Amino acid sequence: MGEKTWQRNTTGLAAYTHQRKEQTYKQAEEAIAMLLREHKEVNFTSVARAAGVTKAYLYSQPLLRDRIEALRQREQQENVYKQISRPVGKTDAGKDMVILAKDRRIKALEAENAQLKKELRVALGKAYDRL
Repeated sequence: MGEKTWQRNTTGLAAYTHQRKEQTYKQAEEAIAMLLREHKEVNFTSVARAAGVTKAYLYSQPLLRDRIEALRQREQQENVYKQISRPVGKTDAGKDMVILAKDRRIKALEAENAQLKKELRVALGKAYDRL
């Protein structure tokens, strides 16, 4: 008689793991969206707390990490812009400060735009793969 070979069936476990990963990622994305809607500070601590995940998880996900860093940088630039945009005298120094603030703001928006384009390409790729 030949020996029977037993194989472990892990398809259900693998499917559950995949589903759980997607759910956790979605929780983090929803937390970011909620923080933005409520005009709250977006950083790793606030997103982790709102999503119910660890900061280590957020750091381990490249797209989430890049997005949080870009949003955090944008908020910091907006704070600088708010401070500088107070009425400044008509001196050259005042004008230079406004120009500097606007240049920083443009750089931050360009960085965010590039990040969003990258995320869009990834999302479109995932959508294409599902077809």
